[in-house]
Amino acid sequence: MKQNWLKAILPHLAAIGIFLLLAVMYCSPVLEGKVVNQADMKNVEGMAKEAKDYYEATGERPLWTNSMFSGMPSYVIYTGPGTNKMGYMNWVITLKTPFPINMLFLAMMSMYLLLCILDFKYWIRVMGAIAFAFCSYNVIIIDVGHVTKMFDIALMPAVLAGIILTYRGKLLTGAALTALATGMLIYNNHLQIIYYTLIMVACLAVGAFVHALREKQLPQFFKASGLLAIAGALAVLTSMDSLLMLREYTDYTMRGSKSELTLDQGDVAQKKSTGLDIEYAYDWSYGKAESGTLLIPGYAGNSSGQKLSTTSHFAEQMQSLGVPAAQVEQFLDQQKLPLYYGAQSKGTSGPVYVGAIICFLFVLSLLLVKSWHKWWLIAVTVVGFILAWGKNLAFINDFLFYHLPLYNKFRAPAQALVLPSLTFVVLGCWGLQEVADGKHTKAELLKKLKQALLITGGAIIGFILITNFFVGFSSASDANMISYFAQAMGGEENAKLLIRALEKDRSSLLLKDSFRSAIFIAIAAAAIWAFLENKMKWQVAALVITAAVAIDLLQVDRNYLNSESFVDDMSYMQAMQPSPADQQIKQDPDPYYRVFNLTTAPFDDASPSYFHKNIGGYSPAKLWIYQDLITHQISKQNMHVLNMLNTKYFIVPDQKSGQPIAQRNPDAYGNAWFVKDIIWAPDANTEMKTLDYLNTRDSAVIDKRFTQQLGNFKTHADSAAVIKLTKYGPNKLEYTTHNTQDGFGVFSEIYYPAGWKAFIDGQPADIIRTDYALRGLKIPAGDHKVEMRFEPTTVFTGLKIAGISSTLLLLLVVVIFGWAFYKELAGSR
Repeated sequence: MKQNWLKAILPHLAAIGIFLLLAVMYCSPVLEGKVVNQADMKNVEGMAKEAKDYYEATGERPLWTNSMFSGMPSYVIYTGPGTNKMGYMNWVITLKTPFPINMLFLAMMSMYLLLCILDFKYWIRVMGAIAFAFCSYNVIIIDVGHVTKMFDIALMPAVLAGIILTYRGKLLTGAALTALATGMLIYNNHLQIIYYTLIMVACLAVGAFVHALREKQLPQFFKASGLLAIAGALAVLTSMDSLLMLREYTDYTMRGSKSELTLDQGDVAQKKSTGLDIEYAYDWSYGKAESGTLLIPGYAGNSSGQKLSTTSHFAEQMQSLGVPAAQVEQFLDQQKLPLYYGAQSKGTSGPVYVGAIICFLFVLSLLLVKSWHKWWLIAVTVVGFILAWGKNLAFINDFLFYHLPLYNKFRAPAQALVLPSLTFVVLGCWGLQEVADGKHTKAELLKKLKQALLITGGAIIGFILITNFFVGFSSASDANMISYFAQAMGGEENAKLLIRALEKDRSSLLLKDSFRSAIFIAIAAAAIWAFLENKMKWQVAALVITAAVAIDLLQVDRNYLNSESFVDDMSYMQAMQPSPADQQIKQDPDPYYRVFNLTTAPFDDASPSYFHKNIGGYSPAKLWIYQDLITHQISKQNMHVLNMLNTKYFIVPDQKSGQPIAQRNPDAYGNAWFVKDIIWAPDANTEMKTLDYLNTRDSAVIDKRFTQQLGNFKTHADSAAVIKLTKYGPNKLEYTTHNTQDGFGVFSEIYYPAGWKAFIDGQPADIIRTDYALRGLKIPAGDHKVEMRFEPTTVFTGLKIAGISSTLLLLLVVVIFGWAFYKELAGSR
């Protein structure tokens, strides 16, 4: 029995060793203590700084942060340790390996598991695992810092594995695996990838239903589906802490599209969705022809900024214009140029390349595979491409945007290529399995091999012809480049010559990478042919193909995540070092004021949030009221609005040196104040327009919907009336007030009704939305203590549910897997 058990487990242990070794070798700088220099993670550091510091100092869970956009819930940033025990599974399954080794390892293990469930041959499983993990898109998002996205991409195959296992009749173990994988998927919480996974699961379920109907196995299908529904529900319950918070928060954000303004919208207002604006959502729509990058990595010119060699057409053109060779070399070493000429108007960090061999095997699978799984995998592939094309297939995607549930909450359609990136690998492996399992005749296999080779080779030639005769090599960035080079190179004609040279470099890259893809396809086809002609054993042929897949992908991946991507901790944190301006501001003993940094892109950069309570920040899910304030007031530098936000300091570039300097704003209103007058606005549009000219220190504008709370209240403020902040905390603010008459206090705090509560001398008081985005209170005459507490009941309810359900799920998984293992051992005796 022991010998049989070891014999069964050793190949899997060997696969784990291969995956671990490959991930470690690829990310070897981690062994030297280096980290990936991720731009987005630096934003995360800035966003989370106040919340993390608060938790470490008090042990209290931070639910609100004032370090971004003048105040917002910290749900999507940092809330301290949760009660969901699924978090432990991230490091258990990845053997507690460091980042980013853990994500690549998890992706390989997850795909290996799926291919084991599908009962593919050993080296096919290994090849598929490597191909899936090292798809260029995965290493690119690791490089830029999309950590939760990569974790969820890595878990997608494991979710499918559990569902397929359940439909195959392994009801309890399949449901347990599904619940575990889905629970981890939701815990890592990249909602767009979760959404794509649901689309994939829906296609699988439809395919399973059709298969069960044809095979007259509907009772088994419904039994399995019922168990899967329970598994899914339990998985959802484990993350109820984050899901309930996000569900509530979304209704107040750009993702929920709850803005009440219709200013400057015109006809757009008639088409406004309940989610993002469609133009914003469709940024980064993949081009239809650009999809050729799955087969040819340099098809659309790779990334929007990359270094060129001194032998490039561009370098030669610079020298022909009289620039010395040494100066050209220095320029190219310092300047990244846009070879990218695809359809994504915002540019790209790199292509989605699944591998030439995988594409070839995918085509072969379409010719050979007869299983019902083929059809739902094809459906997922087609859906992935359609969604990824976004505005470039508007007649379909516009309809989906306005009618497909929840779809309008997401942006960057190109992310949908994670679906074909997975299905290409699975079907590619299936095609190779068909070659190896002996179900087809040699003549049939040789015929299909030839057809697949002709189709894939024809596709490469077709993409070259399409680009040369229809798409061209010009880029949306060329106009800006001409303007830049016209000033630097002595006129527009010289600049155009350089752009033409750049187009030649783009063309050369296409031809070079097309030839490269053809070579790798030829290697795989030759190995299959040699196996079919008995000139090579299967194990040798499989090893050749696996090695070729790994070499192909790793060579391309090194263009994006390489040794230069890793830096030591000191260098990584260098960007988080305060400037002299930051240091000057931090000497202010005032515990609570705001800073507006105008030396960066203030609403796309969270690094100032690392040091200050920031007017700006970075978040794809800003509160709508604040986005409206940015659009209609802050971007126009309305000082009355900036003063009411208690903008005590501006950081601006020095006119002589260009270095950041701090400027104190003596007119900032402070944390709270009494106003002398209330102006009632009939609607939100009028409320916003009133802010264009209103002196917000003396008067407040309020929407008439709040008349019920205020009635005929008249505010008064004598010269001695004052509101003073006495205690600051992200979740709780305390003030003392003094006024000889009843007054209306305006607080320089962002209005958010889902959790903020006010108390005057311990008695609840209504918070009124004031000046469109702030909080206001009716405060009686005399001296009073005012408290504002952030106490969202959804948070505490969700934490309890998540803690109980995640514990229950993990116990069930251990029991079910333990029982299955015991039965397996008993059966082998």
